Formats: sequence, C-alpha cells, structure tokens
Amino acid sequence: MICILQEHYGMELQEAVDYVGEMCRITIENFKDNSKRLPSFGCPKVDADAAAYVKGLQDWIVGSLHWSFMSKRYFGDEG
Repeated sequence: MICILQEHYGMELQEAVDYVGEMCRITIENFKDNSKRLPSFGCPKVDADAAAYVKGLQDWIVGSLHWSFMSKRYFGDEG
C-alpha cells in the first residue's frame, strides 16, 4: 500500500506510512464498533455461530499483527 501511495499519489514515505496507519486505525475502530452491534438472529445456535465467526476474524487480525512483529520477516531482530 505504501509503495502504491508513493508511486500513484506522489506521497513521501512518511506521509504514505502515516496515511496507511490512519487507515488501519479507522478500520480497527470500525470493526470494534460493528462487533458491538451484532444483532441477535433469534436462534441461539446462529447467534453463537455468528459470535464465533466475529471472534475468529478478530483473532485473525490480532494474530497477523503479532506474527508480523514476532517473526523476522518484516523487522528482523527489531520486531
């Protein structure tokens, strides 16, 4: 995303990083807000399945972030 913003929108590196960081922050806040508004579907099994699905999405997002910092792929020994 950063390279695309730099190449196609003429952003400097820090400007692109800040833009992507803000996009991520807003997306996470929206996810959290929407998770709180998950309706009941009137069926305990469906409600439990929907809640488990949303929890799985949350765990996937958090796990991906943790992996990015804990592995050496992106930040070497400085993650």
